[in-house]
Amino acid sequence: MPYADNGVKIYYEVEDGGEPAIVFVHGWTANMNFWREQREYFKGKHRMLFIDNRGHGKSDKPFNRSFYEFDNFVSDLHAAVKDASFDRFVLVGHSFGTMISMRYCVEHPGRVEALVLIGGGARIQSLHRYGYPIGRLFATLAYGISARIIANMAFGRKAGELRDWGLKEALENTPKHAALNTLWTLTTVDLRDIAREIEKPTLIVVGKEDALLPVSKSEELSRLIKNSKMVIVPDAGHCVMLEQPEIVNRVLEEFIHTFSAMLIRA
Repeated sequence: MPYADNGVKIYYEVEDGGEPAIVFVHGWTANMNFWREQREYFKGKHRMLFIDNRGHGKSDKPFNRSFYEFDNFVSDLHAAVKDASFDRFVLVGHSFGTMISMRYCVEHPGRVEALVLIGGGARIQSLHRYGYPIGRLFATLAYGISARIIANMAFGRKAGELRDWGLKEALENTPKHAALNTLWTLTTVDLRDIAREIEKPTLIVVGKEDALLPVSKSEELSRLIKNSKMVIVPDAGHCVMLEQPEIVNRVLEEFIHTFSAMLIRA
């Protein structure tokens, strides 16, 4: 199995294909499987890299909170792209993965050709009145109960069996200590200044029913990031790339084609 060594082992997988390459970064309590629809759609078209963040999926899951500092998640991404020999790529993040991606884009602008932020935000600690308090239930309730509450908020009303699948993935691949330590990190980060520094073409996608990072969070990103375009997807919640994959894949493909054509003309 391919692992990048960054003090802990970071698991990743690569799909061969054409250029530009695409790197996918998942969100809190998720894993690379949450990109299953994009992986299937773009298979063979683009070279792709999928990683499991530390504490998630098949990557190492240390217990000490210090291992979950925000800088570690960003450096894990860099370790993985170097190990997989991805020199330049479109960087796609979801939820907490958007924060990792924004910071990475500013720190390594020579590697990132364009940025896609799905269900993201610059400040997760200022969630709407329900999001953060319910997230804190991880600290007081049984993990399974609180995880189900979060899963209900992470998917739209029509998600059905998809919501159950997401809950199962979270419970089986992200232990309670990793979920709590990552939650502690993501709710202390403020990336408004970082967002203002981003100069890459940026696509912002959000589900209209997103109850964890609502549309207002993406609107804030759109105001902060120059050269950004925002798409609101109907009948979808926080995991919009799973709930409405046809729409998300289409707008992502159109975005990649548009900025690629601009690079060729330049």
